[in-house]
Amino acid sequence: MSTEADLHMMQLSDSLFPTGLFAVSGGIETMFLQKKMATAGELREFLKTVISQQLGPCDCVMLANAHRSTGRDEIIELDSVCHSMRTNKEVREASCRSGSQLARCVAGFLASDMLEWYCSMLGSKKTSGEYPVSFGVCCRVMGIKTERALGMFLYGYVASSVGAALRLGMIDHMEGQEVIHALKPLISETVSENCKKPASEAWQFAPQAEIYQMVHEGTDAKMFIT
Repeated sequence: MSTEADLHMMQLSDSLFPTGLFAVSGGIETMFLQKKMATAGELREFLKTVISQQLGPCDCVMLANAHRSTGRDEIIELDSVCHSMRTNKEVREASCRSGSQLARCVAGFLASDMLEWYCSMLGSKKTSGEYPVSFGVCCRVMGIKTERALGMFLYGYVASSVGAALRLGMIDHMEGQEVIHALKPLISETVSENCKKPASEAWQFAPQAEIYQMVHEGTDAKMFIT
């Protein structure tokens, strides 16, 4: 990769990048409040399940296919399929908000016919802007390779989840870094397993996460969107 592509990768990975991921917990808030998760070890095991059963076989597959797609109709189709696989309204809406914000932000500083078209599809509501698909499109335009894009995507999920646990008072900063480090091998393995799969092989099955996300949706007082 070129130095410029490396810098693009650092920019998208920075917590300052305004995608809104800091406002999601993916069900962690509900689990913590209901005393179903209280330690760094329990958080790590939960994240392992989500990565291997949901983000890897679904989000990563969609992201990789969007990244290598040369057809605009295919990108719209990938977004539609990804959207249909979100069983929880709160998570679905959060994914679309983050994806739309990502694309519009990148289009604001990087000239690209693809991004201009994609943002026009978002504006006309012809695509929903699912975060994995938007992330794949943006990474391709910025010259970030598929494997790096998947690694960034999964790392972003882990980092935002650890951040949520920190703000909930579940873990401290040292424990948070230990969780991130412990998940590096799984992230690498998940990238390798899913970077070349066709979209037709996408699937997900993480009922525990989805149940607590559904419970979170009906909660009146909450710190996070999901």
